[in-house]
Amino acid sequence: MAKALEDQSRRPSTQKSAKAYADDVTVSVSFAPGDETSTISRLNTILHRLEIWGQRWQVSFAPHKTQLLVVSRTRHDIRLFFNGAFLTPSRELKILGVTYDDKLTFKPHIMQLARTAAGQLASLRRISWLLDNRGRELLNKAQIRSSLEYSCLTWGGAAPSHIAVLDKVQRRAERIIWDGQQRQPGALQRLQHRRDVAGLTTFFKAQVRRTPHLNQLRQTERHTEVLTRTVAAEPGALALPRSHSTHHQRQFTQVYTRLWNCLLASDSCPNNLTNTTVGLQRFKVLVHRWLSSVRDSDTED
Repeated sequence: MAKALEDQSRRPSTQKSAKAYADDVTVSVSFAPGDETSTISRLNTILHRLEIWGQRWQVSFAPHKTQLLVVSRTRHDIRLFFNGAFLTPSRELKILGVTYDDKLTFKPHIMQLARTAAGQLASLRRISWLLDNRGRELLNKAQIRSSLEYSCLTWGGAAPSHIAVLDKVQRRAERIIWDGQQRQPGALQRLQHRRDVAGLTTFFKAQVRRTPHLNQLRQTERHTEVLTRTVAAEPGALALPRSHSTHHQRQFTQVYTRLWNCLLASDSCPNNLTNTTVGLQRFKVLVHRWLSSVRDSDTED
């Protein structure tokens, strides 16, 4: 199945990619306005080859489990035919536990995370009298916070109003854990803080460690003809991709390219940021301390 899709993706034209998982295959296609007809024809060809592959290897596909999601600002009449049935575009699509909507707002996914966490917090409250503060904290980290952080770099660029729903869940968890007692500082880290540490660590893997499967996240260094104090303070800074919308500015590459440049310009960053001098765990600790100091100074101001 993956081989058939790979052969199709070698043709030059619109941008295509195929990802094969344990029992799922995801095909993504990007097309420019005016290329709808040719794109639909190519997709139908891919689906037909999948049918032939299934008949050859006695693999049956369930048409009702095959979903189509069209992400666009304008409406398109995308009609695909697979295994004897037409695929109707859906408003949402779930891939490996993450729900994508046709506007890429990730609101349905975040709302579902909040509802699931609310039920888990209700269970934690019912048994809270059996545990001390430490036990409630460990149970929250293992069962509730871990679910709120699943694939967080995918949907971390959602609107602040959506992300704030998860922060409410975190505050409710803190009230249950401490139960009116004085909260110990640093007991529960902010969710955004943990997402930023994870994002910069992923950026470190792409930029410094050159991890192969993260090559698409790698950014080029910034080239400037005029030497200014800002440029001199950020040696090795990366070129920030241009953004024409707030939605694009909140996405992974833009956010963590900006944070990466700020980290390089800070006093916390070593002069030689390489994989041999700074290991992965040491880099995580460095980023954690730097973000904590930056946010503490912002709070004092």
